[in-house]
Amino acid sequence: MRTSDLKVATVSDIHLGAKRTPTRDIIKNLKAAFPDNEETAELDMICLVGDVFDTLLSLNDEDLVEIDFWIAHLLRLCKKHDIVLYVLEGTPSHDWRQSERFVSINEIAGIGANLKYVKDISVEYEPSLDIWVGFVPDESAPTTDQTLSQIYDLLRAKGLEQVDLMFMHGQFEYQLPPHVKAQKHDSEAYLRITRMGVFIGHVHIQSTYKWIYAQGSFDRLGHGEEEPKGHFRATFHPNGDRDVVFVENAGARKFITVYCMHMSVEDSLLEIERRVKHLPDNSAVRLEANYDHPLFADMDALMRIYPQFVWSKNPKDADEVEEPALEEGTVEFVPITITRENIVELLSERLQSMGVSADMIAIAQTKIDEVR
Repeated sequence: MRTSDLKVATVSDIHLGAKRTPTRDIIKNLKAAFPDNEETAELDMICLVGDVFDTLLSLNDEDLVEIDFWIAHLLRLCKKHDIVLYVLEGTPSHDWRQSERFVSINEIAGIGANLKYVKDISVEYEPSLDIWVGFVPDESAPTTDQTLSQIYDLLRAKGLEQVDLMFMHGQFEYQLPPHVKAQKHDSEAYLRITRMGVFIGHVHIQSTYKWIYAQGSFDRLGHGEEEPKGHFRATFHPNGDRDVVFVENAGARKFITVYCMHMSVEDSLLEIERRVKHLPDNSAVRLEANYDHPLFADMDALMRIYPQFVWSKNPKDADEVEEPALEEGTVEFVPITITRENIVELLSERLQSMGVSADMIAIAQTKIDEVR
């Protein structure tokens, strides 16, 4: 049991390599969030809670060199100030296990930071901080019930009832509307097995429920994300008290939508002027209006008036209506990324549900192992 304060910073859904927000700008904001100063030096741990990357990058991608330099910068910062760095694997279709680069750069460059890259469900003891930590990457098991069962098994195997901290990538039921048919973790179950705090990435909107903290995305990545962005700083006291503060990323790129449905050209221009006059350069501005609005015929005019912004349009039919919400009981297809690591488990589950015998499933597993 720790006898001193534990100071933790958590960041998630960075999405380096994103198309709409330049990687260079995201990295600039990350460096501003974690400068080499006294406040950063006080941290005991930084955790990147999944989706460090947005997509699979090729070796000649222009963002990759800058990403590698930032990884080295963060590792050196953590080494200098004796900060534990955890990097959790996020959604497979985003991260693609590219966070292995943290391990490679840490070793090849001889940095020697106290780094742990986590790609599997696990419960680990961190000796430098005298705490137990649980990790749940995204899509770690076919269902969230199976994920929780694996966590229970790991706790029992280590003689634990609780961990001190839990880092997860996915979503809890409180974060999504009831009609959304997606795999959701059980918030109360994870609260019962976590003493200090649960930190979860994936949903891009920041939220808090009891001692569950969802950072949201670190930067804005598209329209519809006008809420504040940033990361959490948490101080856990030995008496059980906790101070958790959301630190806003003031440099996050602005994405705004200007609504001009059924407005005249003159009124539309006045509304645009009102909405954009205080925006920083390189903000993304989307014009939403009826599909035959005169401004859509000459978007170049807006670009000439406001060349400092990135413009896009969202034409709407006058009779267009919102899609109806899914009826209760409707099943929505939620894809799971198939990888070399999970294909055996996924196929075994499917064969078992089809009534295939255990002996035949074992043979199928052997054949898959031979070719994967």
